[in-house]
Amino acid sequence: MADVEEMRHRFDNSPYALNMGMKLVELSKGYARVKLEMKKDFLNWENLIHGGVIASVLDQAFGCSLNTLDHIYVAVQLNINYIAAAPVGETIYAESRVIHAGKKLGISEMTVSDSKGKTIARATGTTVSLGERK
Repeated sequence: MADVEEMRHRFDNSPYALNMGMKLVELSKGYARVKLEMKKDFLNWENLIHGGVIASVLDQAFGCSLNTLDHIYVAVQLNINYIAAAPVGETIYAESRVIHAGKKLGISEMTVSDSKGKTIARATGTTVSLGERK
């Protein structure tokens, strides 16, 4: 298993996460929870939070959950169902749970919820293994 504290440090100091304002809330073997406050900077032309922001926080939780395991995984597929909008000022939480972690493939299920537990999006993702973590 990867060193969870090392993964937490790498996550917290990655330029993209810092720029977006993502924070790792919880990390354990095969599980990650990430939070992100919705900012006016994330609005699209319709004054709604851009779907790419939701995809980003999902992807961050997805990558963190799988990379707590014995293999190094990279994403090859992410399927998102957007269910509701998240307003500016709301904090959203992306959770990822690994449901399969094999020698070649990893599969996770993700959910994004607001601070009241309302589901914003659901997703599944597939990864390939680049080999065992050393």
